[in-house]
Amino acid sequence: MKICFHGTADEISLVAGRPLLVLLTAHDLPHMRVFELYHPRIHAHPHREHYRLCARLAETTDEGRTA
Repeated sequence: MKICFHGTADEISLVAGRPLLVLLTAHDLPHMRVFELYHPRIHAHPHREHYRLCARLAETTDEGRTA
């Protein structure tokens, strides 16, 4: 799955610096899903301090292996 995050340099660095992301699902809380981040790319807006991080995510199992 491909996903993009938009934010400031500080916000993007928080996401880009982590190999795993935990996302809470909306429908069956408190269930959490863990994803590995692959091939992250950061794009800067040319006129403002806004950035976009795009990457591919792969869901991992409870043991930390990619599903």
